[in-house]
Amino acid sequence: MSPFAAAGVVVGTVYWSAVTYGAVTVMQVVGHKKGLDVMERADPLFLLMGLPTIPVMLVLGKMIRWEDYVLRMWRKYSNKLQIISSMVSAVSTGHPVPRVPAEASYQSDHVSISRILCGALVFPTIANLVGRLMFRRVTSNLQRTVLGGIAFVAIKGALKVYFKQQQYLIQANRRILNYVDQRPGDEEAMPPVDNEDSGNEGN
Repeated sequence: MSPFAAAGVVVGTVYWSAVTYGAVTVMQVVGHKKGLDVMERADPLFLLMGLPTIPVMLVLGKMIRWEDYVLRMWRKYSNKLQIISSMVSAVSTGHPVPRVPAEASYQSDHVSISRILCGALVFPTIANLVGRLMFRRVTSNLQRTVLGGIAFVAIKGALKVYFKQQQYLIQANRRILNYVDQRPGDEEAMPPVDNEDSGNEGN
């Protein structure tokens, strides 16, 4: 088999897998019967182009790290939001942190591709389950799934921001035991060491 044929088989498999996943997601979000009715009435060309974009958009949305942006804004304006900081942060005492820990780079805080892919593909199912548990009074399956997805993302993001802020404060308040902060000029205040007396004692 030539490399071009193998590449065509791989691309075709990925494409039709994306189409199938998009169709299943539509039926899951809108409803089985209503989803089938919508796809039967839609233009086939539109379905072939639109259904594969569903998993692509989910993966791209999963890669957006909006929690880090909220956390940076929180730390930047924490002095103006002392009430929220005191309610959310149990470690903070209301005073500025002794030191600012080094921020972890995106390279060190690596997220595996498999984790992003699995989380993005499972998200519609989780949104549907959360919507059924928290928004039972909503009759529309689409609205219930959308509300469940928003609630899941908000709760998960809030917990992630809280955990990272706690780790940030713990590192900021960390101290080294038996450490003497010797500033410039303190050496003059220290008593001189008598080398002669110490040499006589050694003899």
